[in-house]
Amino acid sequence: MRQCDCRDGKFITRPRIHGAMRVTTFTAPPLKNNAYLVVDDSSLDAAVIDPGLAGQKILDSLKLSGASVKFILNTHGHADHTADDAKVKAATGAKVGIHEVDAFWFDRNAKSGRPYLQGPALPVKGDLLLKEGSEIKLGNTVLVTMHTPGHTLGSAVFYVASEGVLFSGDTVMAGSSGRTDLQDGSPAKMGFSLKRLYRDLPADTRVLPGHGPETTLRRESWIADLSYPLIR
Repeated sequence: MRQCDCRDGKFITRPRIHGAMRVTTFTAPPLKNNAYLVVDDSSLDAAVIDPGLAGQKILDSLKLSGASVKFILNTHGHADHTADDAKVKAATGAKVGIHEVDAFWFDRNAKSGRPYLQGPALPVKGDLLLKEGSEIKLGNTVLVTMHTPGHTLGSAVFYVASEGVLFSGDTVMAGSSGRTDLQDGSPAKMGFSLKRLYRDLPADTRVLPGHGPETTLRRESWIADLSYPLIR
């Protein structure tokens, strides 16, 4: 991991290399979470983003892809996004990454169940405590961490400038944002995070969210009209 190059607070868009990165989406019940398998074609190094409850589907897919999972990356600590981190880590030896502010959720999820889980999540530790600007390299593919508090205090998104792709977790989704009425949620911080993404990233950025269909920042023009604090 290393820090990104930024200029005037904005991310520098790297030349897009078509076909350098493959993304497979796995949608898992009961909350219809999107988990993503990201594979760099040059090296076949891979990352799993928000395994959620799709761990077995992802592992089955890996048998056919020939890819080697190096990282498990979480956009935030809620169990519907992290429940199968331990399963994927045990099978692949991948390092688990999460923003440092949300790392405490791993212990909390292992001690208490959720209605959508059969019991508490299997315990796992964060190997990589990410910060604003932390980079995760998969061969020629670089994912840049952007800290986007609002849904949780440690929510983050992962931006791949070379491909124009944003893995947005529960920060921005098609036509909406993540909830801010849960523990550590903040309407004001969510509004700031959304405005920042809309301002700093190219309008044609593909947004691959934690729930629902993919979109682009251009389609989410409602963000430009947000006022503070964000009311939800």
